[in-house]
Amino acid sequence: MADAAAGNPQAVDDGGTPELTRVPAWEVKYRRGQNPDELAHLVCCRDLDWRRAFCGYEDPDPAVLLESNNVCAMCIEAAGGMEGPAATLGICPVDDRPCPDDETLRRIIDERMS
Repeated sequence: MADAAAGNPQAVDDGGTPELTRVPAWEVKYRRGQNPDELAHLVCCRDLDWRRAFCGYEDPDPAVLLESNNVCAMCIEAAGGMEGPAATLGICPVDDRPCPDDETLRRIIDERMS
């Protein structure tokens, strides 16, 4: 089926290129998760999509949970447990750079909420 669409110029024209049809990450708005008992996955604040969690799970419709009672154990493990010097110094487990301060994180979250 995909081969038929690729061979059909009209189908390609109607679909457009991914660069034209995909919404830029900075324009994506996320809904606020309301259930603190929902399983939460950890994402890096520098990740533009906020769809791939530290554990590798990709959420097709992510919500931002500001408070959660259940955090994915594999995300915590992948983040190095966030114990020791990395946690106290606020070092990102993804790129080993300092994490933004709380005010900057709140601003980033507010900008991405719908």
